[in-house]
Amino acid sequence: MRHKKYIDWSKIGYVLKGILVGAVAGAVVSAFRMAIYVTLNFMPTVYAFLRENPTWIFGWTALIVLIAFLVILMGRDDPDIQGNGVAELKGQLQGTLKLNWWSILWRKFIASTLVLGMGVPVGREGPSIQVGGVVGQGINTFLKGNKSQENILISSGAAAGLSAAFNAPLTGLVIILEEVHHRFSGILILSVFSASVTANFIAFHIFGSQPALALGRMAEFPLEKYFYLAVLGVFLALAGWVFQKTVFIMPKLYAKLPIPVYLLGFIPFLIVIPTGIFWEDMLGGGTGVITDIASVRTATLTLLAILAFRFIAFHIAYGSGIPAGMLIPMLTIGAVLGGIFGNLVLRGTGLEDEFIRNFVIFAMGGFFTAISKAPLTAIVLLTEITGSITQMMPIAVVCLTAYIFADILGLEPIDEITLYNKTNRFPTVFEGKMIYTDVFVEPNSYLDGMHMSQLLLPYNAKCIRVKRHSHEFMPHSDTVLLSGDELQIACDQGFVVQVKKYINKLN
Repeated sequence: MRHKKYIDWSKIGYVLKGILVGAVAGAVVSAFRMAIYVTLNFMPTVYAFLRENPTWIFGWTALIVLIAFLVILMGRDDPDIQGNGVAELKGQLQGTLKLNWWSILWRKFIASTLVLGMGVPVGREGPSIQVGGVVGQGINTFLKGNKSQENILISSGAAAGLSAAFNAPLTGLVIILEEVHHRFSGILILSVFSASVTANFIAFHIFGSQPALALGRMAEFPLEKYFYLAVLGVFLALAGWVFQKTVFIMPKLYAKLPIPVYLLGFIPFLIVIPTGIFWEDMLGGGTGVITDIASVRTATLTLLAILAFRFIAFHIAYGSGIPAGMLIPMLTIGAVLGGIFGNLVLRGTGLEDEFIRNFVIFAMGGFFTAISKAPLTAIVLLTEITGSITQMMPIAVVCLTAYIFADILGLEPIDEITLYNKTNRFPTVFEGKMIYTDVFVEPNSYLDGMHMSQLLLPYNAKCIRVKRHSHEFMPHSDTVLLSGDELQIACDQGFVVQVKKYINKLN
């Protein structure tokens, strides 16, 4: 009995909450995933019938327009369901956005199911992450938790959503730590990982334990050919620059069209109809495309045609503002680029055709890294969803090279830019509600070695706590900040964007 007093019950409590969030989010996202599969798998039958009975195309078009109208209505009533939802999740955790969890939960579920089920070329990961995140927020509301607890449960739900969507529990953990929080915390890791594993357990029982992209056995890539992997990384960084610039150009191009904004959502749905009739394999996010080009060496001209179609169709769909994720489309474009690059290398070096699969998988990781600036997430993601644990080293080489050159090109994480574009439109006002944000002091930054008396934060923001290793203390004017310190900054919710911007300049 004496040992019970040394048990950290608060940590156990967060593990139990993580399991609860993981169970609920895993069930909801698994239902979402199943609804997409059932609907999308029915599309080949529909388009086969339309090819044989073309007069029915008019009726199918009317149904597609009705579905698009429902999606547009839901996006109008709650604009926070538009896009992939990851930027909104980050804004909620940072205190720059206020989201209605119930409104987002049912609207994002239904709207994304309709979008993905009809074969629009977008992904399910963003909606899965946002749906899982608002499940965590809802559970915190029922448990009457505070803002700090809400952030942990939102993060746990988001990780659970990704885990259930792709049978990838480690990726669910890493993406929250690397892309969302940019920090590692004991309690956060316990809760998020508990939720991610629980959600994956539920998904395993429904969809089986196969990797989400089972591409078969891969040959061991020769060490003497690693130079080509570095070149591939540079190539993917350039492609990622084009992709990211196009993402932010599309809304401006749409704004020039002589049609109302609320009609833009009809465009991707209408494009799906000729796609299904004339090129059925291009329906959906692109997992089938990845499987095909990784299974057999495909002609370069065919790959260029696929690349052009997937690139244009995705940007038309995503830029319209419909609920849509971009992970699978990104991986698909990366896979096609890998196939094109692999064809060139195989032709020049005499490598066997089986190595085309290596280039396809490596390029998916590198392209994701260039756009998201999250190399660790890319490595873990590709390892989990393809089951290619033996390829971690060459994947890492491509991802690291792509990251370095993306940095040289000045690329920022795409979700960070999306969030800034969204929140920067809001005026700065005093709201009378305190928000806490955590900052890690980076090595060789202006904060590293700074006296607390020199840290003059704007808008009456204050540094109220410093965590150094395992010790926490309240800073005073003579406190010297060191690399690795975790600062807790308190400020009014209305000024959090400006305060974070100021701190980022110093850090």
